[in-house]
Amino acid sequence: MKKIFLLMLVLMLGLCLLFVSCGKASEDDEDKIDSDEKGDKDEADGTDSDDDGKTEDNTVKYDYDMSTYISIPDYKSHTFDINEDEIKIAISAYLINYASEYSVNRGDKIQVDMKFYMPVDSVVDAKGEEIIELRQEGIWLQSVATPNANGDYQISSQLENALLNAKIGITVSKLLTLDDKFFDENYRNKKLFVDMTVKNKICEKGDVLTASYTGYFVDENGEIVKENGKDKTFDTSVNSPFFIGSHLAIDDFEKGLVGMTLGEEKDIYATFPNDYEAMPSLAGKRVLFKVKIKSYYTPPSYNDEFVKNYFNGFETVDEFEESLMKEYIREKVYDFIDKNAQALKYPRKEYEMANEQLEEVAKPFIEQYGMTVDEYIESNYSMTRDEYIKANMKTEMIFYALRHMIGTDAVPTETEIAIERQKLIDQYTRDYMMDEDLAQSQAKKKASEYVEALGENYIYENVMYSKIDEIIPNQVKTNLIPSEKEYVWEINK
Repeated sequence: MKKIFLLMLVLMLGLCLLFVSCGKASEDDEDKIDSDEKGDKDEADGTDSDDDGKTEDNTVKYDYDMSTYISIPDYKSHTFDINEDEIKIAISAYLINYASEYSVNRGDKIQVDMKFYMPVDSVVDAKGEEIIELRQEGIWLQSVATPNANGDYQISSQLENALLNAKIGITVSKLLTLDDKFFDENYRNKKLFVDMTVKNKICEKGDVLTASYTGYFVDENGEIVKENGKDKTFDTSVNSPFFIGSHLAIDDFEKGLVGMTLGEEKDIYATFPNDYEAMPSLAGKRVLFKVKIKSYYTPPSYNDEFVKNYFNGFETVDEFEESLMKEYIREKVYDFIDKNAQALKYPRKEYEMANEQLEEVAKPFIEQYGMTVDEYIESNYSMTRDEYIKANMKTEMIFYALRHMIGTDAVPTETEIAIERQKLIDQYTRDYMMDEDLAQSQAKKKASEYVEALGENYIYENVMYSKIDEIIPNQVKTNLIPSEKEYVWEINK
């Protein structure tokens, strides 16, 4: 529900949270609030108040413009380093999200209980075909599996085929004619009943699993560090997903999971990379994870079919990866701009408007959690309300400044605005039908009123943001840093 609230809150404000997460307005920005509202309306945009809102190229002018309140860097002259590993890790994250309930795949290492029975009686059905219906207990075949060069046991191909797609703990019963070399000649080429129960899965590279763990700080001897008489921990998680060979977790941790079985507990010592950014206090440190495997899943194959089935608008892996690359470049550019942009002032009128919108939009969602708006913002963003509003205003200023730098290609047309308005109405119609169980006509009426209340400027900015998003990756210089890692899902491409 938090995710839904966050999305709604951002959409209502028409703001991009990318910059909120990158940084917040500086503490001295309170002095930058423009109390006399200079530069807004006609003066800010340089338009005439009698303008009909249209231009010769059919783009749309709006009196509202925040670009005059900010200075942004020349991002086009900067070269951005693009780490290919970041793209591949993003793909790993998508794959783990679409993993399905585990079933046996060819090549899996599993533990299986097998019981074999000789048939002792049969009947003939109406079509003259033999139906074997009775089994004789107590006959066990010794040569059902033989060790291979690695010491692992290889079973009959017939039994292996019968186990495909079996689930852990579920018994598969088959009547087979076992005709290969693994079976004693007394039973070869004869019909046998076999009951096979997959008891466990042995963790291998390429597996998706969930595990519970606690991470501990350790000393140079590998002993858990004590703090106030208690074990000093840095992280605890229950049923977290892992994809072995995807590099979503640190390599030492993934390697430590290999060989474990369902329900097994193990101590895994691992050293964090020196450049570990997710939690800098752990960079380069040796730690201990106490881990227990909770469940297994089957990852999807990463290929054109997967992309086509799960991602609208993409037909091939290449198209999907090109989109991910653009998104990554876009985030790098926006991060660079945000860190180097300087807000000159925060116009009082827009500040108060944003504050009112925040209060109004957040109210129904906040009530569900029993929190105030201020408490919610502090809890989710570690910001005060003032810092949050200014950070979002800064984002809005940046996009208007980008619109001016890019030129008319970033300015919405009347047609684009009309299409966006209809998309929003359709989107909220579906939401109201689902969330409030309204008839389509009622939901559409409510959605239309809601979109109208959002205002033309909200729709205009949505289109403008989308156009800038599309343009930015093609404007900058990049330096690709190739990946040196092997990702387990690449073999399926």
